[in-house]
Order: sequence, then structure tokens, then C-alpha cells
Amino acid sequence: MSEALPCKSCGSVVIGRYCSACGERVLTPDDHTLKHYLGALLNAFTFADSKFWNTLKAVVLRPGELSAAYMAGQRVKYMRPVAFFFLANFIYFAFPVFQTFNTSLEGHMRYMPYRSWANAAVEQHLEGSGETLDAFTARYTPASANNAKLMLVLMVFLLVLPVGLLYARKRAYFSAHVTAAFELMAFHVWVSTIVLGTVFGLLVFLLNSTGLRTAFMDADSYLSVPLILLHMWVTIGIGHRFFGCTWAGSMWRALAMLFGLQFALSAYRALLFAVTFWQVS
Repeated sequence: MSEALPCKSCGSVVIGRYCSACGERVLTPDDHTLKHYLGALLNAFTFADSKFWNTLKAVVLRPGELSAAYMAGQRVKYMRPVAFFFLANFIYFAFPVFQTFNTSLEGHMRYMPYRSWANAAVEQHLEGSGETLDAFTARYTPASANNAKLMLVLMVFLLVLPVGLLYARKRAYFSAHVTAAFELMAFHVWVSTIVLGTVFGLLVFLLNSTGLRTAFMDADSYLSVPLILLHMWVTIGIGHRFFGCTWAGSMWRALAMLFGLQFALSAYRALLFAVTFWQVS
């Protein structure tokens, strides 16, 4: 039988490995060994912790299961959706090669729905400052790349609106729609951005190394279909496993969420332009 000891954090009597009042873990001599610290270091740098792998497998193979478990109070096996998203955001932020959610100044001015406003703002700045467009672009580009990573969490809350509209009758709590949006964005950062971006980058590198021309390999053109299929996969899974929709109901909502994703991306890019323009002008 375990010896009763006072909890180091709250002072309650602890019988066993964990405090029943605050959850604090009772340390043992093994926790002070070099092996323990090396194991913790390995977990930190390789995500060897089982929670990470359980969460990654659930989000990729069974979308919606993470949100369902979290809202049901089953939080031992998986990471929290918000923590899993911010871990993905950290990886996305740490490697400059990933620029999925960034948009060039030319893209804002030529292709976005708000291009008239963006053009007018830039032209007014250039006329007032005497700066050339090339010089302004050179200052704008690195600032936009940094802001795109720092502001990525805004995509989650922009996605809450279409999620809330499409699944309003399926979940009563607003927090459920936020949880689903965090899982949806975590999937897109981990899979659609980090994994798919890495695979595409390696493919371009291999083609370049063989002497084949890859200038024609525009990422948006080649990845648009895989990105749509991935979005359908994750939204159908969330609709069925988390919101309890039929497979048919999940399918049409997933199709509608394509427009919801486009709305969120356009709003995010407009905010990104506004913040970056204000910062550098």
C-alpha cells in the first residue's frame, strides 16, 4: 500500500502517484536520474510522447475524434486541440520554407477580392512618399512573411463563423465550434502545409537535381486538387464523428465548407495586408 504523503503543490494527502485534488505527480528517485532527463529531452525534440502520436493519428486518420474526445472530457489520451494547433504553428513559424498562408504584395493588388482597395492604398503611399514600388515591395515582403505566421491563429476564429452556420443545430455550445475549428486548422497546418509542402519541395529538389526544368511547377496549380481533397477528408470526418451528421450530411456540409474556407482565407489575407501595410508604410 502506498505511503500517504502531503502534496508538494496543494498540501492535500496523496495516496498513489498523483494528487486527487490538483493532479500533481509524486516524484520518485527515478525522476532525478540522467535517464529521465534524457527521455524528457527526447520527447521535447522528437515528439516521442504518446499523446502527440495518438493525436496526430486521430486527426489524420479519424478527423473529428479529437474534438469529440475533448468535449466529452476524455483528455488523457490526446493533446488538447488548441495545444496541437499551436505546436503545428510553432513548426510552421520555425521554418521559413513554409509560406502557405502568406500572400505577396502583387497577389494582394492583382488577385484578391479587395484588390481595388489594396491598389489604392499602395498608390497613395507611393505618391505621398516618393518611394518606388520595388523598394516598397522589398520592405513589405519580409514583414508580411513574419506577420502571416504570427497571425495564423486568426484563421481559426474566422473559420468559426462558417462552422457555426453549418453545424448550428448539431452542437449547442459555442466552444464546440471553436474546438472543431482548431482541429480543422491543425490538420491543415500539419498535413496540408507541413507534410504536403515538404513532399512538394522534395519533388522539386529531385527534379532539379536530375536537370529537369521545374519553373513550370507552380505550387498553387499542382496542389489545388490535393488540398481540396484533404479539406473534404477532414471536414467530412469532423461532420460525422464530432457533429453527428450522416455521411450524406457531412458530404454536403464539407462542400459548403470549401466556400467557408475561401471566406476565411480572403478575410485573413485582407487583415494580413492591412496590418503589414500599416507596419511598413
